Amino acid sequence: MGQPLFSPSSTFWRVNREIVSALAAPRAVLMQIAHPLVAAGVAEHSQFRKHRFARLYRTSMAAAAVTFGSREFANRVVRSINQKHQLVHGILKTQSGVFPPGTPYDANDEELKLWVMSTVTDSALLVYNLFVGNLSDDERDAYYQDSLVVARMFGVPDSITPPTYADLQIYMRQMIQSDIITVSETAREIARALFSRSIEGDLLLMGSTVGIGLLPERMRREFGFRWSDRRDRILNRTAAASRKVRGHLPSIFCASPIATLSHFRTLVTS
Repeated sequence: MGQPLFSPSSTFWRVNREIVSALAAPRAVLMQIAHPLVAAGVAEHSQFRKHRFARLYRTSMAAAAVTFGSREFANRVVRSINQKHQLVHGILKTQSGVFPPGTPYDANDEELKLWVMSTVTDSALLVYNLFVGNLSDDERDAYYQDSLVVARMFGVPDSITPPTYADLQIYMRQMIQSDIITVSETAREIARALFSRSIEGDLLLMGSTVGIGLLPERMRREFGFRWSDRRDRILNRTAAASRKVRGHLPSIFCASPIATLSHFRTLVTS
């Protein structure tokens, strides 16, 4: 097995290895489909009704492959995803936010990929800070710089990416406050299908509670998710308890098994 893209001593590895980082995936996915063009691609080119966990699973597995897998394996995974994205394109059939009927969408559109990648980075760092511990400004920026390596692999050019973590925060605020990010009826339909009453839907909703709670308030409201001050207090207390417990546990007990195995192989082959 070859060497991984990222060092086990990097902030990128340290953040992504945490088991609780999985809590970031539902937030990222919901934020992604809050872009009407992303929602259209998901609705028309995926089987989300039959395979509710598919996008969450692919998001988590792609992140694990790129972070902990060998350079060769990471490149194969990214090539496979990019090839599948070549088939995801079409036009909007109805008005979706500011986008009129007939607006084209394409999964390989650079601006859409930037939004998708940014939601993953933003969500991962938010969850880590809340449930594991605070990162310094330098650590956040180091994480972000490594995330740009992944963005380039997916074909997002440097010319449109925010150069620093501080710039990413500005980009996220501008996007969330803009008319571009508007939860369309298609996005609400996807969410209703994912969380519809069933064993799978109930489990997915339970596992997505933290992600829903961490959504920007406007986005949560537009999706129609129920939330309250009481739920907010419970979320904050849970996060505080997690930080306290995490501070007393060895990392191996809190790390993804994939990360632990990859780190062991790195030590053996180095």
